[in-house]
Amino acid sequence: MAIQKPSHTLAKIHLKALHTKSFHILFTLSFTVFINMFCFAQELPKPKEPIKPKPITDSTVVKTDSLIGLPMPIKEIDSTSNDSVPPKKEFLTDIVKYKAKDYVSLNQRLQQTTLYNEAEVKYGDMTITSGIIIIDHNKDLVYAGRLKDTAGVYTQSPVFTQGSNVVEPDSIIFNTVTKKALIYNSKTEQSGGTIISEISKRENDSVIFVKNAKFTTSENLDDPEYYFLMRRAKIVPGKKVVTGLTNMFIYDVPTPIGLPFAYFPMSDKHTSGVIFPSFGEDNGNDRGYFLQNGGYYFAISDYIDLAVLGDYYTNGSYGLRFETNYANRYRYNGNLSLRYENLINSERGFPDFSKATIYNIRWSHSQDSKANPSSRFSAAVNLGSSTYFRQSINQLNLSNSQNNTLASSISYSKTFQGEPQANM
Repeated sequence: MAIQKPSHTLAKIHLKALHTKSFHILFTLSFTVFINMFCFAQELPKPKEPIKPKPITDSTVVKTDSLIGLPMPIKEIDSTSNDSVPPKKEFLTDIVKYKAKDYVSLNQRLQQTTLYNEAEVKYGDMTITSGIIIIDHNKDLVYAGRLKDTAGVYTQSPVFTQGSNVVEPDSIIFNTVTKKALIYNSKTEQSGGTIISEISKRENDSVIFVKNAKFTTSENLDDPEYYFLMRRAKIVPGKKVVTGLTNMFIYDVPTPIGLPFAYFPMSDKHTSGVIFPSFGEDNGNDRGYFLQNGGYYFAISDYIDLAVLGDYYTNGSYGLRFETNYANRYRYNGNLSLRYENLINSERGFPDFSKATIYNIRWSHSQDSKANPSSRFSAAVNLGSSTYFRQSINQLNLSNSQNNTLASSISYSKTFQGEPQANM
């Protein structure tokens, strides 16, 4: 039995472990690391000037097809804004100004505003003053009426003003949307006359329909002495009145003076136009049939006018007249008339044949006392043929046919202030 030393056994084991390929791998890795420690990255030197791009101009011309239009800007519209249901019109389209002496109350439940005692409402061109005014916001209506005092007497009647038209009724109902109104017992002044109507329907500020209306020029409007009763009529303020059957009443007694229909022009301004002549027959002087007082009216200005009138008779007679009126407020006013007539009696060859030429000049002038307190001038001239009014058969001259004298006068006076005062 052989015995081996332990030291020899351990040495063999140690040497055997070193004979491996790991050593070659470690050596290769160490060499690689060593080489990398002495290696540097390659860097290019910076150039002195930067490289600029060369511009190249393209000579190719591009044409647009004529069939292809330019792009149109398209704006999108919200379809919800074009609602087919129109918005509700507001009750009041203008500023309303109102006041009352006693009180102004608002009823929320009935949606009404009440103005009591000396009430006044201004809405656009419409103004209503009355004893009591009620504004109904639900029905778009305005009621106006009178007040009754302790003695039972009605006071503070409504006064309705729209534009230049003024109506004084007992009560009124006005629609603020349609501008229509119902007026009871109204009094309206039209071109120097007054129309008193039981019921008036006002369509707008230019058309009024009336029922059982009285047209009069009397100063007593509560009980006029005379009037024309219009059963139904249409009134255009400042222009005309068209009515059906109408006749004249004197102290509420009907007379046979009337017309089946009538047209009354009513204008508050000067307008030029044709003057229709009147016709008839002259049997006394054998002048035949005639047309008188026909011609044309010239509205020259607010201060002066002119009317040119003429007459013609079938036997050859004729007449001409020029009439003018002039006025300047607070200074003077007057009129001038020139008349000329060539009259032929009977026919040529008869023993009663005669021919006459007559004329007449009238001038009237007066000065207002406010124009010049220290001087005054006036004139009243009437001269011409002495037989003018007796020979003329013009209807306008019949009232002066018995006038046998002609008189004229012109006067001027002046006062010189001072000490002493002198008058001339």
